[in-house]
Amino acid sequence: MNLSVTFLGKPDTDEIVLSVAESLVVFSMAFALCRACEYLRALEHNENPVIAGLLPDREEAFATAVSGLSGIISTANVMAVKCTADKIPDESEKIQLEVTGRLCACCEGCSVCWTSGASISDSIKMLADAVRKRMKTEEIVQNRYVDGCPHYTRMVEAATEAFARIELNEAWYRRLTENRRVIAAQLDAMAELMDSWCRAEKCIDKKRRLRLSRVYVYTKEAGIQVENAHIYENARQQVCIKADVYTKIDGGIEISKYVQAVSRAMGVKLRQAHGTVSIISDERTSIVLYEENQFYALSGVATKKKTGSQANGDSCSMFQLDDGMYHVCVSDGMGSGKQAQAESTLVVDLLEKLLEAGFSRESALKLMNSAMVISAGEESYSTVDFATIDMYTGELELAKTGAAPSFIKSGKQVSVIENESLPAGVDAAQESKHSKNTLQSGDFLVMVTDGVLEYLHVKDRQGKLMDIIAGVKSDNAGVMAQEILDRVLLDTGGYAMDDMTVVAIGIWEK
Repeated sequence: MNLSVTFLGKPDTDEIVLSVAESLVVFSMAFALCRACEYLRALEHNENPVIAGLLPDREEAFATAVSGLSGIISTANVMAVKCTADKIPDESEKIQLEVTGRLCACCEGCSVCWTSGASISDSIKMLADAVRKRMKTEEIVQNRYVDGCPHYTRMVEAATEAFARIELNEAWYRRLTENRRVIAAQLDAMAELMDSWCRAEKCIDKKRRLRLSRVYVYTKEAGIQVENAHIYENARQQVCIKADVYTKIDGGIEISKYVQAVSRAMGVKLRQAHGTVSIISDERTSIVLYEENQFYALSGVATKKKTGSQANGDSCSMFQLDDGMYHVCVSDGMGSGKQAQAESTLVVDLLEKLLEAGFSRESALKLMNSAMVISAGEESYSTVDFATIDMYTGELELAKTGAAPSFIKSGKQVSVIENESLPAGVDAAQESKHSKNTLQSGDFLVMVTDGVLEYLHVKDRQGKLMDIIAGVKSDNAGVMAQEILDRVLLDTGGYAMDDMTVVAIGIWEK
């Protein structure tokens, strides 16, 4: 047999299949090996993740120290008040000591008066009581509480001056005590902030090594270079991924391609943080991606200033943070006009800035209240209606500080949320009243200021407003808010006795 014919002859079908199968196996093994090498290199990048900032244990130590300092100030304040109450005599005794020290001690007839049968001490105490009760000076002089004293007129003047000075000192002391309480509350808020930073997010790179490796591989396939990628998980078990990214492709790559690649690698839909660049360029940029929300919110506002007023004293703000929390703040300043507007705007802006800085709801409300307490000038109070909706779960938490009731519209059913409390700025130690509810897709939260409720011409104003809200058929938040306000004004004859604000927030599933 000719060997050349054997080797060059037409091969059998089985041989072809075997050769192709062998080639596929070799190719698959080579591809898998290359892929495994890429994953291993990606894993090496994350063996020792560097987390910026202070170490968690040191942050926790700082939080404990600040909280302890707050406790010391609070305890010292309580002890100071107790000691003052125990040791300092009442106002009448203070006035009596002041008068006898200034006049009786220098009077030539002192020994005669104080050794006579009449009780000069009781007489001066009666004079002090009259001054303390704010009787007119002429009336006190005519009553001659200390009969026979040649310096009685000067005694009345001295008692009046002493009482004025005592009142001033006590006012300053009350202010000092209040400021100590404010400082303690602020330190508590700082301690809570530090503690929340310690516990807010934890790096879970070791638990998600494979997914993190996929991030490097999938983004590289998309033409994006990733460095220092780390996965974090918050207290609600929602993940986010932080990384430095860039590309060598001319003209850059859209951020959406990076989001898609990382979402595919992580096995969960992600979204970029607010303010993220839209194009990835050759310049390294730090990008944070968060787990996508289940819900989204749309809001609408309708307002009307008090008839004859220059400005609306109500203010409101709606904003969503990267953590998926949608916040709504409505504030009603005391009175109406520009001054009330300035006060309510200050409250809303301060709360928004505190939340953006990382403070919790409770800490932000405490700091805002303490700022109102120690604010300069005349006393000013503002109501605060503060709602937070979790866009992952639909959970609603409502905090009220002197605010009007709020309402939840679910289909044709309307429920009310009301919590009675003092306005912000009255007392540094006051707490906002909280309530929790769960919203479903298509539900609305309606928040109003007291001007909307107080002047409805019916006995059951709250029930009337609930009927108005239930009668609104539109699913547009802006239309709903305006229609509610229009129907209220229809009941009041178009006249606004106070500033009116209606805020409607609806949530829908994505």
